[in-house]
Amino acid sequence: MRRLCTCFFAAVFCFLSITVEAQSARSKKVASTPSVPRPAPEFLWSGVNGKVRRLSDLRGHPVILIFAENPSQKQFIKQIKELNRRSKQLASRNALFFVAFTKETGVVTRTDIPFVILPDPGSVADAYRVGDFGIAVISTDGNVDYATDRVVPGQKVLDVILNSYAAQVQARRI
Repeated sequence: MRRLCTCFFAAVFCFLSITVEAQSARSKKVASTPSVPRPAPEFLWSGVNGKVRRLSDLRGHPVILIFAENPSQKQFIKQIKELNRRSKQLASRNALFFVAFTKETGVVTRTDIPFVILPDPGSVADAYRVGDFGIAVISTDGNVDYATDRVVPGQKVLDVILNSYAAQVQARRI
């Protein structure tokens, strides 16, 4: 009888330890970094020192990418005004700004926001599937969190950065 009780308790102990191990393995899977559902297409540019940089080098920074035909396009000017309204908040989030002029290049004026003008705007516009105008907000993990062909309020851009895909996944875990 004693052996039967000892075997019974040993079996229960083994069952419980296997169950705990399985649950801990499941929780480790949930805690892993989420995959990026909409990875941003890569683009390149030359830095001030001439070194070629790429979008993937900017992990950890939100990126605002604007597409326009030229610097005097009405939608582009409206978008710059909207971003100017939230420039301090965007700067405090370490946001980086890029522009791809698809028809005629030029200088971005009417703003203190430092824009990087992409050297190969046509291929970037093709990769992002935009036409005459567009804006994309890329999160710190390289996910395209928002993309549209309309002028977006500066507050909306800030809200998208604050509520990125990674932030939403983290909020679901709590």
